[in-house]
Amino acid sequence: MTFLSGNTIKRNIRIFILFVILTLLLDQVSKIFVTTVLNPFDPPRDIIGSLIRFKLAFNPYGVFSIQFGPKFLYYVLNIVGITAFTFIGLSQEKRIDAAVWALIIGGALGNFLDRLRMKYVIDFIDMGIGNSRWYVYNLADAFITIGIVTLIARELFVRKTSPAKIPAASPPEPKP
Repeated sequence: MTFLSGNTIKRNIRIFILFVILTLLLDQVSKIFVTTVLNPFDPPRDIIGSLIRFKLAFNPYGVFSIQFGPKFLYYVLNIVGITAFTFIGLSQEKRIDAAVWALIIGGALGNFLDRLRMKYVIDFIDMGIGNSRWYVYNLADAFITIGIVTLIARELFVRKTSPAKIPAASPPEPKP
């Protein structure tokens, strides 16, 4: 992961904005659809057996419904994170890295918009086996997770290209 500026930002801004918009759009459309079809008091609807179910839930807290600190902290952390990650994403040398950071930003923006509009985040994807269930989440959370896992995998497993080695200058030969 190499950080650059100027020309790299200009080159990556289109792909970055495209992925942010697509991620945000998919998240918001899915939430609009689910809130028109499901009721929070309805039993879960099986999508792929009991492995993936849709269950409408409203999360006024943070990640995994964990409450931490006062409510304004959720907004402040979102703004700081989105700002910092946008700078990092636009500074990437490779377009694929900019796109991956855009997935994270788009997901964060999706949840942030929910919190601004309704004071909670809409969650609806219920995944697990039998009674062993994961936390209910949404597409924004999925995009953030996919982005983070991809960044970690690229950092651990993708071969880095090392800069060409410049031969060391040899000292001048002594004159006889």
